[in-house]
Amino acid sequence: LRLPGCDTHSVGFHSDEGRTFHNEGYTGSKYAEKWGKVNDVIGCGFCPSTGQVFFTMNGNHLGFAYTGLFHTWYPTIGSNGVCSLKVNFGQEEFTYKEANDMNIADLISCF
Repeated sequence: LRLPGCDTHSVGFHSDEGRTFHNEGYTGSKYAEKWGKVNDVIGCGFCPSTGQVFFTMNGNHLGFAYTGLFHTWYPTIGSNGVCSLKVNFGQEEFTYKEANDMNIADLISCF
């Protein structure tokens, strides 16, 4: 099983060690604390003009994980075990409050 970020033109933020991945196989880079507790909310944002990718955890911006990534992106969730999740593409208010005021043309957020 290859999770998001392990293959070309994919980005992932893995819960087991809080590492980010971009075309890196299984090494990744330390980015944040591990996550995956009940009610954790993880967000992913992309700034098309700069190619910046960032993640949020429970409403907090974790910093830019990558810059200069100018690709067409498709939201993907990977799991190598049983999980339950809810996906919000803007039909509800985002936990990361700043995203609620952003124009979708300026920042594409996948929460």
